[in-house]
Amino acid sequence: MATAGSLIENIKKLYGDPDADFITDAVGLDWLNRAQKRFVHFVLPLDEFKDYPITAKQPRFDLPTNCIIPIGVMWYQTRVNKLEYVAPDKWQKIEEVWPQAVGIPDAYTVLRRQLTVGPQVPSTNSATALASGAMTSAVTTLNLTAASGTFRTKGFVKVDSEVVEYTAITSTTLTGCVRGVHGTNNTSHASNATVTQMDLIMLYRKAPADLSATSSTPDVPDFCVEYLEKYALYLAWVARGDSEKAGMIYEEFKEFEKETIKTIGRRSKDGLMRIQDSLNRPRWW
Repeated sequence: MATAGSLIENIKKLYGDPDADFITDAVGLDWLNRAQKRFVHFVLPLDEFKDYPITAKQPRFDLPTNCIIPIGVMWYQTRVNKLEYVAPDKWQKIEEVWPQAVGIPDAYTVLRRQLTVGPQVPSTNSATALASGAMTSAVTTLNLTAASGTFRTKGFVKVDSEVVEYTAITSTTLTGCVRGVHGTNNTSHASNATVTQMDLIMLYRKAPADLSATSSTPDVPDFCVEYLEKYALYLAWVARGDSEKAGMIYEEFKEFEKETIKTIGRRSKDGLMRIQDSLNRPRWW
């Protein structure tokens, strides 16, 4: 995996500044961050999930700091329900029709950097339990004490900061667990750690993580890091004030950007074709 530092070294070589007389690490990090933002905007948006537990009669949930825009919101408590987006300017009129209603939300909006569900507000808390015994980072069965509330037969739970997907449940266990999903890390957990059902899940478009140090890794696919180098090289010539050279490099970059978009499209298409091929392949049992 390329680091910001290795990319900056390559940019120095491409620019002809191996001794960092002009391109410092701080400047290089700034250019790479700007390149990442362009990549997300023009080439490949970055998507992520955010999982929320429910508190009774609480309709508002903070958005992640890296959230650009929510794409879709799923409600799982009581029944599975895809919430419909309502523009903020129409939200008040909807709430006026359902004053202080309690039940299953049907819609969502975004107000003051908060995801707001409604017009009915949640009626019950998400189910919780305590871990029965310590959990390693590799186990696929989570042992629980008696739960407060009812866990769904399959779904997602959060243990400390880790989100775990499970496929089946008994009275005291979650089984078929997939560890560290939705951008979290699978870690060990102590006995009596709180296990909380995730009843509201948002898919959102996210901003790339800032490269704050040369040891940072870009928040783009590894095969696309050359894109960052080429755009940063263009920014280097802009900073130098050589408009002719910057224009030439930018034209080269634009052609590379088109090819990158095509490459990502081909990889996506190839992946879908492989999935379809596996579905259509004859089975011998």
